[in-house]
Amino acid sequence: MLASAATLLAQSTVPGSWTVTGDVQGYPINESCSFAQDKDKIAGTCKNGEGKTFDTTVTVAEKKVIFVHGGEYQGEALTLTFTGFMNDKGELGGDIDVQPLNVSGTFTAKKAEQK
Repeated sequence: MLASAATLLAQSTVPGSWTVTGDVQGYPINESCSFAQDKDKIAGTCKNGEGKTFDTTVTVAEKKVIFVHGGEYQGEALTLTFTGFMNDKGELGGDIDVQPLNVSGTFTAKKAEQK
């Protein structure tokens, strides 16, 4: 019961706009992401620093949030997997896995202020 309550709490805090910053082996990550919940699924888009938008899927399990989207590096298609944990402030922090390059990095994500 507690695990499902934690998952529901994390799911309800994920939808919205997020600013994602990080680093993958010296390459900066700067993205703005927008996630929406439709029934039991969360999805949205992430826009990178060059203005390219990628469809994004989101999985929530307790305080762990995983979001995945495509990318490109020097003409090669990539899959970026962000695996983070929600802290008490509602911020995410964790690791980035970049395939097929088999490189990794770290990220933090903060929810945009509601106006």
